[in-house]
Amino acid sequence: MAEIFPLFISYQQVAVFDPNLDDPFNDWGPRHVSQGFSWRAESVSFRVPDGEGCIVEVLLGNEPSTLTGVSTREILTPFEVAKDKLVAVGSITEEHNVSIPSGAKYQLTFELLPAGVHGDNKFDHAIRFRFVKADNPIFEIRKADGEMDTSSPLDLHARPAQ
Repeated sequence: MAEIFPLFISYQQVAVFDPNLDDPFNDWGPRHVSQGFSWRAESVSFRVPDGEGCIVEVLLGNEPSTLTGVSTREILTPFEVAKDKLVAVGSITEEHNVSIPSGAKYQLTFELLPAGVHGDNKFDHAIRFRFVKADNPIFEIRKADGEMDTSSPLDLHARPAQ
């Protein structure tokens, strides 16, 4: 099931969301920016530092990754896949639909990896998303870089961007 694709990152965010949402992107408050993500049940957006050209890898369960490098950010959030099995991964300017088994709760892990090359494509960042079925998924900043603040409570309430 592993999928890998290039993605143009606009407004320093990449989102995972239900493709049927009318307003899939989230509004960002100051705490969302400092914690590195903005979450609501059907949509989660992750902050990506400067750089627009990314390569994105989407994995299910313990599938092996083809991307190399040590992650600089790791953020875990709950995510529930809708009935139609599709999840969109994208930014404001483009998105890709990925098929994930539906009707389940997932622990979604976001990993930000450094610049590199994949095939013929140079990229500013690599992003790895991993969906693992979980009865009780959690919120956790597992690894933070210098642009993130882990000292305050997480803000788990986002609104759709207008």
